[in-house]
Amino acid sequence: MPTIRVVRRSVIAVAAVAALGLTGCSGTQEAAKQAGDAATNAATATATATGQAALGQAVTPVIDLLKKSEGEVKAGNLTQAIAAMGGFQALWNTASPVIKPIAGDKWPLINTAANLVLSTFAKGATPTPATASSALTGLIGPLSALLMK
Repeated sequence: MPTIRVVRRSVIAVAAVAALGLTGCSGTQEAAKQAGDAATNAATATATATGQAALGQAVTPVIDLLKKSEGEVKAGNLTQAIAAMGGFQALWNTASPVIKPIAGDKWPLINTAANLVLSTFAKGATPTPATASSALTGLIGPLSALLMK
């Protein structure tokens, strides 16, 4: 995991710079602070980029399935939409643990929308085109917004 190594090196650099700052003169302390800030910013940027990449890998297949089913509903093929959504539960079970920590305060909304999709397309359920469309768009919106962060 090269990203973990980069973060680990950044943390070590911050610790080393902080130690130098505590023992040096004020000029050294200011340089140490600036170097520490730069290392912290680099570590934060790396962690954010890694999180966004993982988020994209988790969310994209979910959105693709939702949009495919939404297209089927709009085309009047509710039966095909329901059949396609048969794979949603497994896909969501894989994606949600990645999405939850990154979504932060948006998670309750996303989780509620996902539960609505699950109940709307549950085995034996008979959604109307309106309820199916509403459930699908209700989850597509917040997931798409999450990718735009």
